[in-house]
Amino acid sequence: LIKKWFWLYLFSFLVAPAAYIIKVIISNTVSVADVGVLYSVIGLVTILSIYNDLGFTESLQYFIPRYWIKKQYNYIKTSIIFSLIAQVLTGLIIAGILWYGAPWLATYYFKSPNAEVILRYFCFYFLGINLFQILQSIFYAFQNTLAQQSVEFVRMRSVVAFTLFFFFSGRTSIQRYSLNRVLGVAIWIVVWLIIFFARYKKSLFEWKVVFEKVMIKEYLKYAFWCFLGLNAGHLFGQVIQQLVILILWPESAWFYTNFLSLFGISSLVIWPIIWLIFPMVSELITKKDIWKLKLLFRFFYSYFLLFSFFFAILLVILWPEIALILFGEKFILSWEMLSLGAIFTIVNIFVGFNFSVLAGLGKIKERVKILFIAVLFVTILSIIGMYSLWIYGSVLALGFGYTLLFILSFKTIYKDIKFWVEWNFVIKNLILGLFLWLILYLFKSKIFVVDDLFRLSNLWKLILVGLWFFIVFGIANLKKVFILKDEVKKLKW
Repeated sequence: LIKKWFWLYLFSFLVAPAAYIIKVIISNTVSVADVGVLYSVIGLVTILSIYNDLGFTESLQYFIPRYWIKKQYNYIKTSIIFSLIAQVLTGLIIAGILWYGAPWLATYYFKSPNAEVILRYFCFYFLGINLFQILQSIFYAFQNTLAQQSVEFVRMRSVVAFTLFFFFSGRTSIQRYSLNRVLGVAIWIVVWLIIFFARYKKSLFEWKVVFEKVMIKEYLKYAFWCFLGLNAGHLFGQVIQQLVILILWPESAWFYTNFLSLFGISSLVIWPIIWLIFPMVSELITKKDIWKLKLLFRFFYSYFLLFSFFFAILLVILWPEIALILFGEKFILSWEMLSLGAIFTIVNIFVGFNFSVLAGLGKIKERVKILFIAVLFVTILSIIGMYSLWIYGSVLALGFGYTLLFILSFKTIYKDIKFWVEWNFVIKNLILGLFLWLILYLFKSKIFVVDDLFRLSNLWKLILVGLWFFIVFGIANLKKVFILKDEVKKLKW
């Protein structure tokens, strides 16, 4: 866990700023409405990619660890080839429909003439990103975190590089910023192929493609339920975005998009390991190693409970200061939305973990049921909320939706696997953390200056505050720090 998570976090924190750099540059060079259209197009393409996935991405991540443990290597090659063929065929059909339907969508759905060119650029992006889903899932399934994260790093940094090039060369149109995504995916595919064949070429050519009826049936059955679950899961994330643009128009869509990015900041720490948790749980279940599974659950619920709680308080207390540091006053509304929904970032983190565990346990039908209940709930609540509370209604709908997902998923997991939490550790650090946050709340007006002119100064102060918390918690938990140090020394890097 330590070794694989090291590579996950190292590259994730190198990649993480890329999305925010891109958004900051775009936000300050084109109109709010144009950015709203761009990210709404990205949302639409994301939904379409769900249908094109057909559940094969997650199915690969579930079966490859099992095939590997059972030494069924021919099944590994068969599942990869089968998934790639299906993805390419369906991808070409959907991309063709999107290309010819771009004028109609630009006029009647996005209500912006710029959307037509953006949509046609994203036809190529759509094809590339679907290959991305399948190919990256191979690295995830083999738990090759170094290869997976390094490729993602190259992709995102390529997009940043092209964005900076267009920015400094004066080519700051929304169409050119859309082209960045296509170029980034193209570079990613080339890099992925180089790494993959360098690492797995020998094995790949030794294995054979076999079409055994039982294997194909089992694989397709799992993929079908994954397909239903992925549809519901991504719909849950995108349904509010699409309702915002339909009910509240493009400018509000950008404020909501910006809010979603901010809402997901807490997930930067957890999402890098979510994809590792899935194949790991699948592997432990195959080996019937329930004890280690319980240890994994205990670790996650003990440590990340504290992290998610303190991060939520951070957003509640310092949202005006952080808002000015990252985006300035132009998008302050997004941060007001975040201050309202910050408390829900706690359950957001655990929903990701729970759903990854459910997939690894093979509880796909249960997960689909939970997701469809939540999608229906969120859709109804969003419509009511936006008509009564404007854009703030979308925030509450999202928060209550994640809360429902957490309750239902936790109940399903705990029913089969009883695990415990280190409550002494949690309560001790909870009391210490609340005391530190109280001090920060009382003195924040003397530390930070809420003004655009002091953005850089506030950034350094925020970093120092973070170091202060880190040092205090480290001293308070020295015993665990030394245990971690001893474990790291044992590793063979």
